[in-house]
Amino acid sequence: MEFVLRGRVYRLTKEEVEVKMREVEPEPVRKHYVVINGRKYPVKQVIEACLGIPRLDFTTQQARRILSRLGFELGFRA
Repeated sequence: MEFVLRGRVYRLTKEEVEVKMREVEPEPVRKHYVVINGRKYPVKQVIEACLGIPRLDFTTQQARRILSRLGFELGFRA
């Protein structure tokens, strides 16, 4: 999938995310999470790890939108 984040074009596939996140330990989930390889990750942790851009450079909603479009299950912890 191709998308624009902060004026830059990125390409990412669901399979690339799954492979990358196998080697990354999930941080504690505060509110928004995504399920990858059976584990819950904060959505911003995943985008940061996969794209190599700081979390402050994108919003939670942008991260959710990207991961949703890739076909991942998203959740919210109240």
